[in-house]
Amino acid sequence: MTILILYGTLEGQTAKVAERMADTLRNKGQQVTTLSVEQLPTNFEVNNFDATIIGGSIHMGDYPNQLKKFVMTNLDWLNNVPSAFFTVCMGIHSQHVETREEAGHFGEDFVAQSGWHPKLIETFAGAVKYTQYNFVTRFIMKLISKREGGSTDTSHDHEYTDWETVDCFAEKFMAVIAELERI
Repeated sequence: MTILILYGTLEGQTAKVAERMADTLRNKGQQVTTLSVEQLPTNFEVNNFDATIIGGSIHMGDYPNQLKKFVMTNLDWLNNVPSAFFTVCMGIHSQHVETREEAGHFGEDFVAQSGWHPKLIETFAGAVKYTQYNFVTRFIMKLISKREGGSTDTSHDHEYTDWETVDCFAEKFMAVIAELERI
């Protein structure tokens, strides 16, 4: 089975999550291609893949435009192959229940609005990459981190992704594929 893992990322954490899933699936004997939606080759063809996991980061309450466009353009294919969707959003790590709940609904809301029906949906915490931000963004992210219970130490980046949960998601996707292959 050939699996596409396609992601949209701003600061790179979603790419890191996608690569971790790819490693998990490859270790289970799957053939996996990982691509950024922002850098798809001009000759890219979805029909070269039997299954897909798509992931996107949330910034300012929205996914990357190219990711949304890819889903809408390839909706028929997505609904006809085993597929899964993941979101990378710092809100899922918040100390505030309301913020965690809102973050948990981004993926569900996106697929409901698009008409896509992935077999799995999950949200993972990302990273606060202070060292990559300009002064204004660093200041804003520090305020948000303080409010949400995260680190305000801007001298280095802070990763909040639960890698065990990422591995579990990839393994669940393997189980979905295995079940569909039995049918």
